[in-house]
Amino acid sequence: MLGELAASLAHEIKQPLTAIILNAKACQHWIDQHPSNTEQARASTKRIEQDGTRAIEVIERVRSFYKKDAPDRREPVDLSQLIQEMIMLLHGEAARNSVAVRLELADDLPKVMADSVQLQQVLINLVLNAIEAMREGGGELRIGSQLTADGNLVISVGDTGVGLPAENLERIFDPFFTTKPEGTGMGLALTRSIVESHGGRVWAVGNAGPGATFHFALPAPTEPKKGVRLKA
Repeated sequence: MLGELAASLAHEIKQPLTAIILNAKACQHWIDQHPSNTEQARASTKRIEQDGTRAIEVIERVRSFYKKDAPDRREPVDLSQLIQEMIMLLHGEAARNSVAVRLELADDLPKVMADSVQLQQVLINLVLNAIEAMREGGGELRIGSQLTADGNLVISVGDTGVGLPAENLERIFDPFFTTKPEGTGMGLALTRSIVESHGGRVWAVGNAGPGATFHFALPAPTEPKKGVRLKA
């Protein structure tokens, strides 16, 4: 458990710390201009503050995920809004890797009871993996949502990248398993743990064309039945 906790923290805080470094460099760039572009520099420092706050939230959520007596932080979450906020957060990463983003979100989806920070990390993990799979030549990132007939809210993250390792497909969600030289092997493992702790499941399939698609399903809330008043 200690190994998983350490690896999870290392994996999850890498993205916000990288964003902090990039925004700090951008801030320095705007300050060094003649005259200094204080408006853009101020925007960069605001993003540094936001990413620092998010890194702290990630650390607290990952630590609490491994604590049995951690308080329940679940609340009604609008997944469509969460996806759009996450895309804004990772827009620069997608642009740097020549990745176009296409959203195919269903309308009027019900909110789910969830920890929004943990679900954000699930989405960030899947999207960053998709972008990394297309790093060599760019491609298209597709994010979709739908409410299935069996009452599940399904989110899909697809790419046109290198595809899945067919010989190790059943192991990609195992802790410490990775096909990347610099990988920790905890991104997909933590993704599965978070989704399953919310009563859902996660799986991956190879596309008919290039790339792969990851799906995760969460149970949609059921509306309470209204009482029936009987006539006297």
